Amino acid sequence: MAVIRRLHIGGKQRAPGWEILNAVPAPEVDHVGDARDLSRFTSATFTEVYASHVLEHLDYKDELAQALREWHRVLVPGGRVMISVPDIDVLSRLIVDRASCTMEERFLLMRMMFGGHVDAFDHHQVGFNDEFLAWFLGATGFQGMRRVAHLGVFADTSDTTFRGMPISINMIAEKPVPQWPGFGVSPVPGPDALECICGSERLFLDCHGRPRR
Repeated sequence: MAVIRRLHIGGKQRAPGWEILNAVPAPEVDHVGDARDLSRFTSATFTEVYASHVLEHLDYKDELAQALREWHRVLVPGGRVMISVPDIDVLSRLIVDRASCTMEERFLLMRMMFGGHVDAFDHHQVGFNDEFLAWFLGATGFQGMRRVAHLGVFADTSDTTFRGMPISINMIAEKPVPQWPGFGVSPVPGPDALECICGSERLFLDCHGRPRR
């Protein structure tokens, strides 16, 4: 019987059946390493990959796509990724509402947008709304992207609120199961034929999604 393995990227709390990978060593961390490089794991190792408030720490120029490709690679076909990131749409609306938020509250919102800067890794390099996140997931091979209110796995930043308003995008997607194309079904363009999201009219692989060399 195959062993079911699940990977919690950026995790800080132990949970049965989950292995933690984090760039910062700690007693609860099973694997100290970079979310962009999972080469220590063979392909199709994990049934689930979970990451809450991790992707925003990666440069949207190449690093983001590099990480998502790695997460896709280590998932078994049919495995799922569960991702939470700060919602730049919600945070932007809140921070400009000077009539409702004090300066101290707006400063807190700014830190949610740009990172707390409590260590070398706590800097945000990209802002997400659900449209951007779903696009990058699709561009790196995932399917079935859907936003959910709660991921329901860990009590963590995915459930962060400001004045009762959720400030995170929680999204689930799957790694496709290989199958024969159905009769009359047009193939989905692969990443080598996908134009970049930035509007440059260049291919994603030649623009913001350059593969690691």
